[in-house]
Amino acid sequence: MDDTPQHQSNSEQPLTLHTLSSIRSLLINPSTPKPTLSSILQTLTRSSQLTHHTLNLLTDLATHHPSFSQLALDSLLTATESHTRLAIDSLASISQLSFSKPFELDGGRFVSLCFGPSIPGRIWMLKNAGYLFKVRPALLFTVLLGFTKDPYPYVRAASLEGLVGLSEHGDFNDVSMLCSMARDMSMKVRIEAFNSLAKMEIVSKEFLLQSLSKRVFRNEKLRETMDQSTSEQFVMLATSVAGALVHGLEDEFFEVRKSACQSLHTLTILSVEFAREALDLLMDMLNDDSAVVRLQALETMHHMAINGCLKLQEKHLHMFLGALVDNCREVRCAERKILKIVKLNDLAMFKSSIDRLMENLDSYLQDEADVFSAFSHLGRNHKKFVGYIVKETFEEVEAAFEENLEFKSARVAALLIICISAPLFNEYLGVIPPVLFSYAVTLLDRIYYAFSDIMDKDALLAYLCEKSRPPSYSAPNINHGEGEQQLPLIEGDTPNCASNGVIDSKVGSQITKEQKELASYQVEQHQSEYNEVTKFVNYILAKFPDMWQMIETSLTNEVLRSLRCLKEELSTLKFDSLGSHDALAFALLYLRIIMLLVEVWEHLFPAKGSCSHGTGELEFKLAKLDRRIKELMSTFVGFSAEEELNMLELILVTYALRLCKLETICVNLTFKRLTSIYSCVESILKERSVLPSNFVVELGKLLHECCTISINGASCSPLQFDRCLKLFSLKKFVFHGTVKHLKAELSISNNDSLHPFPFVSGLPALEM
Repeated sequence: MDDTPQHQSNSEQPLTLHTLSSIRSLLINPSTPKPTLSSILQTLTRSSQLTHHTLNLLTDLATHHPSFSQLALDSLLTATESHTRLAIDSLASISQLSFSKPFELDGGRFVSLCFGPSIPGRIWMLKNAGYLFKVRPALLFTVLLGFTKDPYPYVRAASLEGLVGLSEHGDFNDVSMLCSMARDMSMKVRIEAFNSLAKMEIVSKEFLLQSLSKRVFRNEKLRETMDQSTSEQFVMLATSVAGALVHGLEDEFFEVRKSACQSLHTLTILSVEFAREALDLLMDMLNDDSAVVRLQALETMHHMAINGCLKLQEKHLHMFLGALVDNCREVRCAERKILKIVKLNDLAMFKSSIDRLMENLDSYLQDEADVFSAFSHLGRNHKKFVGYIVKETFEEVEAAFEENLEFKSARVAALLIICISAPLFNEYLGVIPPVLFSYAVTLLDRIYYAFSDIMDKDALLAYLCEKSRPPSYSAPNINHGEGEQQLPLIEGDTPNCASNGVIDSKVGSQITKEQKELASYQVEQHQSEYNEVTKFVNYILAKFPDMWQMIETSLTNEVLRSLRCLKEELSTLKFDSLGSHDALAFALLYLRIIMLLVEVWEHLFPAKGSCSHGTGELEFKLAKLDRRIKELMSTFVGFSAEEELNMLELILVTYALRLCKLETICVNLTFKRLTSIYSCVESILKERSVLPSNFVVELGKLLHECCTISINGASCSPLQFDRCLKLFSLKKFVFHGTVKHLKAELSISNNDSLHPFPFVSGLPALEM
């Protein structure tokens, strides 16, 4: 009996939904015989006119049966000759198919479709030109430039996005046009304009400075940069650029202000003079009403500090250090990140930073660990200034210990940290009294986290013990003044100058030297090991975004081979220090997640000629991928907002894959979980300064559309999730010292292999 759906004898009569459903059931079945498929293809192409349902079925035919891909492609190409939205949908279907070369669209057809009556179709054409199909760059540039003046804001935003894509390939570099669109009436267009400015790699210093001033510069030096342009053209370009960034930072919408701050993230490294002028504006943004804007301003300053462009002055201190007592935890954390690496110019700025950190410590006790870490970095980076304040610090700490207040005061611990961190890495500072190191030993558990980025607790204890031993010759003079008395090392501890002490002095100095060398060696060894491991882990993590591009070109097998080699290499590495172990454990688990994702992705977009996999295998891998991601989020802590968002995005991809590819009876439950995870993503985006990916944006629109139509998401078709997944790409993940591995070993007394406990109070039942 022939299973082929019987199409109507009258070719003018359209196919019914029941017939289309039967056809799809046959198309997704890999066992359908070829004669049946040929009959289906004839049925679809003989219809009076192609419809959206027909396009989807032709796409399914090409996807599940590669031998019919060329015939299906020919039918889809025929649909592109239409002047309706159907032609654009046909292009979208063609772009979903995996071919060796991108589809090249005729220039006349491209212009005709762009000027079609469908606004969503026009937006799709502008966004995907040059990516999903080829168009001549000169023609594409002309069309995109023209549509920047379109009356519809979404069309203007799409054309701007296309121009940015051309700039990344070196085909467009018009800063003045981007600056002019920064004043667009649409908020979304203004945001896209500043996002585009952030991607510009080459901008003249004159244009950068002009963007910070609303007054148009008319100096001759700027005129010379315009080559052969006339004076009128020069004035027009300068007017377009003038004050663009200032307008963005003063915008009424916080999203635009945030985007303007983010554009300074990359522009400030292009010119030192521009960075100095932009810093004044960034300081004003620290007083913004929106915590998102304040956080983005601080992240921009942090990027400037990393690149040596952050030059703090006395006039900046009040506003800059005020962020340490901000009511937003992320803002305070970002401020401390800057203090850890910035170089302060004078003692007054150094003391002001210490005072504000103390206020932070008093106001927000939950910040203690990170505040102590900031004190540690301040001491390491400003050893000279520590020497100037050690006398008053010593007096305050000694008084606190004499009154037995050391365990009640976080201030005492902070003062000890900043002093003992100055002579790290075997640098001798004679002004630090050894008794301070002795005091620090009693607070080891409390101050350890301030040094956890460079040594473990054992190394810190060895360092403190070594530094707490007084030299045999004399107590160090910490006063630096004539006629001032030297401070004793410990009460009653005065140098012994008797002759019989000479031998003891030599022996003691030899022992001290050996202990000093051993402690220094341990610190340097742990630091060198940690730096090596972190560098290697980040080297591996940086490979994943590049590998994802190979996956999109159907080179899945090559990527999996590379990942297996990296996994074997990581598995062979063994280190004793705590920080190194955390880095390796994270990298290994993250790599396993990527391997599973690649294997699952192969089901979504199988390579040409590859065999199809069973639904059961896909379900198993998706469940395993879900468990691995949740394991990563539960066993590691210290993720930043952006990193946490990346983890949640992977879970969104997992659920979207289920709804896209699995014929599951648990659609409602999967959709409910997907919506729940997306709500978590939305809360992160609202509370913190993180930009969503294109995948998250499109998925949010789809979920909103589905929830509007039906509660359980049954109205969403698999093809809609398929289109969202096409936008997904892996982001770069950088491992840093704040990510810690949580693990515990459970030891139960009187429990052995011969008489195991089947149940322990307070724990789940043990597996027998």
